[in-house]
Amino acid sequence: MENKLNFNDHVIATDMLFESKAAVKDLAIAITETTSPEIRTFFREELLNSIQAHEQIYGFLQDRGIYDAYNVPEQLQKDIKYANQALHDSDE
Repeated sequence: MENKLNFNDHVIATDMLFESKAAVKDLAIAITETTSPEIRTFFREELLNSIQAHEQIYGFLQDRGIYDAYNVPEQLQKDIKYANQALHDSDE
């Protein structure tokens, strides 16, 4: 299923993907830095939620043909196209 997004929605969804990945990394680090069992449990639960959110956002983008981690050459071409579009839109 390929359901195209407008450019602004595409930018927002892609940003959400990158931010969700950062949250997973940050929470994993936080788990290893705390000495409190209660806080570690909280971070673990949030880590699982963040992993789920990342999966959902990735699936959303993949279903719409925006992001494909399994075809790097094609993804690079898409990224170049999106970057050119962003540069062109910022000139207007």
